[in-house]
Amino acid sequence: MLVLPLDVTKPETIRAAISAATERFGQLDAVVNNAGYAQLGTVEEVSLDQWRDQYETNVFGVVAVIQAILPQMRQRRAGHILITSSMGGQVSLPTMSSYTSSKFAVEGIGEGLAKEVAPLGIDVTIVEPAGFTTPFFQNLRQAATPLDDYDPARDAMAAFGKTSVRADVEKSMSAIADITGIENPPLRLALGSFGLTMVRGKLAELAENYAAYEEITRAVD
Repeated sequence: MLVLPLDVTKPETIRAAISAATERFGQLDAVVNNAGYAQLGTVEEVSLDQWRDQYETNVFGVVAVIQAILPQMRQRRAGHILITSSMGGQVSLPTMSSYTSSKFAVEGIGEGLAKEVAPLGIDVTIVEPAGFTTPFFQNLRQAATPLDDYDPARDAMAAFGKTSVRADVEKSMSAIADITGIENPPLRLALGSFGLTMVRGKLAELAENYAAYEEITRAVD
């Protein structure tokens, strides 16, 4: 085991950690991008600086790690990059727009990356957890200027949280380990049945939305 300091907002620490780990183990077969935090607040309430900080960690931090690890994986024509997204990367939630939008970005990065590196023998998996009880939710960053008008949105988010089915962290870690490095791993892996229910509902909603306005859509062809 080798434990090293790494701050995804500081590229020099990423390079140093990858270099030290490579020297110790010879090569890195898999990398899990798991750093992140959640900014709480509506679109109007969260300051632009808070938006930037959210993306600096959750989006640019992921890109920085990917860019640092890809050269050795390309050289070997092998490797597995896992990116921790969230079911919030599929379904946005009230008072969580900055967080969920950062995860929407991660989903797009992972999906595009997978198509870019597949011919090079490198796999990509986007992990989408939902319904976990961890210290993550005890460290939510608050909006700079909470506004009373958005109390209904906060109430809706609180009610949503009470309906979620809790998932087991250790079982999820085992599931990630099981698919790491296997042949033909999934592009997306939902962890927790509650998240799967969420995304299936979103897919049905999308289909209904596009069908309702299909006449307008086709009229512009």
